[in-house]
Parts: sequence; structure tokens; C-alpha cells
Amino acid sequence: MSRLENYCSDDDQTKQQLQQFDDLVDDGIICISDTESIPDTQQRKPPELTQLPATLHYPDGVVRLTRMVDSPLSPDVVTLDQLIRKPEVEKVLVTSFVLDMDWLLRHFNETTKVVAVAHSNNKEEKPGVYTSESGRVMVIRPSFNGLQWSIMHSKIMLLFCKGYMRLVVSSANFFSIDWTVLQNIVFIQDFPLLEDAPQECEFGRELVGALRDLQVPEQVIEQVRRVDFSRARARIVTSVPSKLPLERKHLKTYGLARLHQVAGEMRTKINPVKANTWFDTTLYCYGSSMGKLTSGYLCDLYLCALGSSLSEYRRKTSRDDAATQAAISQNVNIGFHTQDQANQNRFGDVPRECIKFRSTLYFDEAYMSSRLHKVTPVVDRVLMHAKVMVARYGENNKENGWLYLGSHNCTPAAWGYVDMARNATTRIRYLNNFEFGIVLPEVTFESMFGRDTITWNGTKVPLPFKLKWEPYGQMDLPCMNME
Repeated sequence: MSRLENYCSDDDQTKQQLQQFDDLVDDGIICISDTESIPDTQQRKPPELTQLPATLHYPDGVVRLTRMVDSPLSPDVVTLDQLIRKPEVEKVLVTSFVLDMDWLLRHFNETTKVVAVAHSNNKEEKPGVYTSESGRVMVIRPSFNGLQWSIMHSKIMLLFCKGYMRLVVSSANFFSIDWTVLQNIVFIQDFPLLEDAPQECEFGRELVGALRDLQVPEQVIEQVRRVDFSRARARIVTSVPSKLPLERKHLKTYGLARLHQVAGEMRTKINPVKANTWFDTTLYCYGSSMGKLTSGYLCDLYLCALGSSLSEYRRKTSRDDAATQAAISQNVNIGFHTQDQANQNRFGDVPRECIKFRSTLYFDEAYMSSRLHKVTPVVDRVLMHAKVMVARYGENNKENGWLYLGSHNCTPAAWGYVDMARNATTRIRYLNNFEFGIVLPEVTFESMFGRDTITWNGTKVPLPFKLKWEPYGQMDLPCMNME
């Protein structure tokens, strides 16, 4: 083990980290970045526990937005200090594409043990395990087995406290920019610790598998296995580079194939009266980095979001002319900041550097520029680094659906390319990144006073943008990185 090095928080290091974003782009294939009604009685309720520790602030899971440095406190936003609850944390695991360790450590007590999984952002940062002299801090840089362009893009935090573990899944890296001047989205849930032997459940198995994919030490994983996940209702969706050897993979499905599986299972649980509107779903995808989006790729993305196949879609819609790749892709709306929005953002050039769209992609004739939509942030004149996917179905303004949030941008690098089979199964053909996100099933949408609100599990879900999207106009251009 060598001494922990190369983690400083001065301006030069921050600029270097931002510059390294650009070095990882590969013609759009590489992903960079990087509210009140009650669900109906048909929906599954979380299992009841006889007693919950009094310290659990989020026993059923909530969604929050990161607070802008100049914005007031509100019930919809959270700061990193509020998440961490410094006096209670004994140990922490974080994963991050960009990591400022000095900045992160300031949020914890000096006795808190820290394990971090981070991307190797330069040639000097070799894959391996690095510890500080005191043994307090361990940094793991996953091996990619020689894959040149793969990145570790997951962004999660596990806070081990007395009596419970807090899970944080977000779109925010662990450095100051992502928590102060860029709008990100966060899922938080507190889980009590088990007093007896580990109990197997799908959520726990998926989380443990994802951590093993990232080469997290077994002593950390053993602690995760002693957490009670019985109240978990979110579904985990991860990605790993497809060319990693099989022994490095601990889950059955990844990327779009995993989304296809989760969506297919959600279909079986919806109200039969509403099921006939499932194939009239509209998909809204927002990310801070743009990939190579063709009509074929958007078609596959949409079918996976339905848990369906092309042949089934044709049967259900009874319209062959509406089931071509180009026609299906019209059901997918891609949100991205315009140049004007980027120019008018109130925090200047630094957050703009984190919004990635190569001009060569936009001017490629195969790129589906017709699907680009303007999004309006809920906080005026800020740029969003969030990664969100919203699926809406239903007859009355599409009142039902599901929501994804996490580290996946809407890119082939993050979600992968798939081979769609006739029997509605999918197989990943190529995946580039490590990613981590969650799907919230059975969300409801309601329009109140001209504004859409989203509810999941009986709680309001704040989004960083308004749900009224408009297609790009003739004079609109995306916020691009010119070459």
C-alpha cells in the first residue's frame, strides 16, 4: 500500500479535473459528466416493521435537490452537511468520477473511516488500493483490464451510523462545484441494522453485487449485508464495462438490459385498467452529457423502458407504420441546455464546463436533433448536472409512470447497446462505464394550478426541471463544446 496522494482542493486541481472531462470523450460514445397525491390502493405497500430506530429520518426514501450556494433552504433541497449528519457517522463509503478528498474530509469528524472508489483522472493515478499513513482513508481505483476509454462514473454514498445505514444515490460528484453551483438530484433512504444473521432480499443482493463490481473490500460489503432492506421499494440499475472478464461481474443484467428487466416487472404490477396505456408511454430523458443518439438507439431505449420488444410493440399498437425505428423514437424526448441558457447561467464558466455536447455529434446527419427539447430549471439561471429519466403513461395527461435518477446520462456509453430479441429478452452488446442509479416505480403525476406534481410512495418528488418541455426552435442550439 502506498500513501494517499494527489488529492488537493486548490483552483489548479479543480481546473485540471474539469479539463480531464474533455480527454475522456470519444466521438460521443464515451459518457462524460459527468409533487401531491396518494398512490391508489392497488399499489404495493412497503412491509411493516414492528419498530424503527428513532434516528431514521428517511425510513421510506425521499428525493431531494442539491441546494445552490445562493439559494434559501427549502423542504425540497439538501446540502451535503445535512446528508452527512457529522456527529453520527462512524464509517463512510463514497464512489465518484471526480473526487476532491480534502474537500470531502472536511465534512466528517477526524475519526470517521473513509473508503472511496474513484476514477483515475490522469496517467499517474494507477488502478489499485491506496491508504493514508494513519489508515483512516482508503482510495480504490478500479481496474479496467486495459480498456482505454472506460470510466468509473457511479456516484453513491453509504453512511454507517449507530443503528442504521444511510444510502445516498445521486448525480453529484464529490467536489464542491456539484454541491454548490450545479443542480443535482439525490435519493436518500435510511435502513436499520439487523440484529441477527443477514436476510437475503433483491435490493440487498443488487447493492452488494454492484459494490463487488467496483472492487469494494469485503469487510465493507459484510457490513452492508447486515442491513435490513425490507422497506426498499426503489430498484437498482447499474452498468459495468461489457469487456470486463466474467469473474469481475456479480449481477445478471446491466444497462439497458437491466432497465428492460425492471420495466417488464413493473408492467405486471400495474392496474389492469391502466395496462392498455402502457404502450402509449412518453419518455423524457435529461442528462448533462450528450452521446451519439440515432433513431435506432432511441428505439431500443424506448422499448427497454417499456420492457418490450419490437414484435410485441407492433402487436399491441396494431400499427406497423408506427412501429418503425424512426417512428418509435418520436416517443423519446431528450432534454438539454441551450447555448442561451448556458450563457445566462448566473455562476459563470465553471459550471458550463461540466455540460458536455460535442459539436461534431450535433452536426452529424445521423444525430436525432429533432428530439432535442428545451428544459426550464426550477431554479432560475442555473445549469443542471442531474441525470433523470421520466416515463409517463395513462389517458388523462399520462398520470402514471416511473422515474430514474442516478449517474447514467442518456448515452450509449452509460446505458449500452443491446440486441433486442423476438421473445422480449435483451442482451447487452456493448457497455462502456461503471454507473449506478435507481428506478422509482409507480409514480403518479397530477396537474395542480397549472403545474405538474409528482408523487412516489406517498411523498412529493422534486425535479430540477419543469415538466413542460418544448422542442428546440429554429434559432436554438445546444450548449456545445466547439472543436
